[in-house]
Amino acid sequence: MEPAQFHRLRKALGNFYWDNGFDTFCHVTGFDPQFQHAQEKWQQFSACIQAMGQLDDRTWEKLLQASLIEQSLMESGLPR
Repeated sequence: MEPAQFHRLRKALGNFYWDNGFDTFCHVTGFDPQFQHAQEKWQQFSACIQAMGQLDDRTWEKLLQASLIEQSLMESGLPR
């Protein structure tokens, strides 16, 4: 995944979170809102979105680039 794709993904998930609520989350994911499991997953999603917002785009880009390099080295069989 390229940095621009990651930024679009992060923005799209953030927009979904801020524009929708628990009921829409359950409808989209198929979780039954009557069960505690759905509430736990909503809280995890919420925490994830908020945590992702704690780092700026440049930091995410650096981390993604480092991950892509690491993945490429692993796939090529070259030593790290």
